[in-house]
Amino acid sequence: MEDGKKEVMLDQTDALLLRRIDETHSLTLASKEAGISYRNAWDRVKVMEEKLDRRLVETKVGGKAGGGATLTVDGRQLLKEFRKTRKLLFNILADKEAWEDVGYRLSARNRLQAKVSEVKRGAVTSQVKMRLVSANTLTSIITNEAVDDLSLEVGDDVEAIVKSTDVLVAKGRPRQR
Repeated sequence: MEDGKKEVMLDQTDALLLRRIDETHSLTLASKEAGISYRNAWDRVKVMEEKLDRRLVETKVGGKAGGGATLTVDGRQLLKEFRKTRKLLFNILADKEAWEDVGYRLSARNRLQAKVSEVKRGAVTSQVKMRLVSANTLTSIITNEAVDDLSLEVGDDVEAIVKSTDVLVAKGRPRQR
């Protein structure tokens, strides 16, 4: 970037939209499942394609009688890379020694020890309630895929990592017994 600012090429909503397009073969259904309007979904696809200078979604006109949307090879590859990067991030977040290896530390104010007290799955996202060690409860809305990636279950010990706009969930590696 010429001005030194970082540009987001693909965010969580974009990745969810691409995943749902791949699963449903419909931009209409994918937008509903991602919780955004059809117009917003179409605009997001166009912006991603312009930024990457690649076609990510192929559409076929026909509406209910046979229209549809599918990911191109580039669209599938982008989604695969996003998942791979996100999984790597979750693994690093779960590894406290890795934070030290890269010289990254989180302030104590942003990390809260907690135990998962409830997991409610929705169509796209899950609501994860965590009981804080301080006896307060904290709730985070994360994707079902993130719940699966972390193998979250009621009773798991986790850390709630608070960002200015999100509450992330990190789970330590299983202890050797």
